[in-house]
Amino acid sequence: MATQVRSCSKCFQLMWLKQDDYELLDEETIRAKCPHCGSLVRFKLTSEGANATGPKMGH
Repeated sequence: MATQVRSCSKCFQLMWLKQDDYELLDEETIRAKCPHCGSLVRFKLTSEGANATGPKMGH
């Protein structure tokens, strides 16, 4: 997987997570530690639809 760009659910700051920074829990879920507030957060991976390949960043 490539870099994941996610917003922390605790402090709401963006986290740029490289593959070494997060743990794959199952096929749909990753867990990471926020570099800003230190909270452990979980994210569901989008596998269908327009956002399946990640954020478009204005493209």
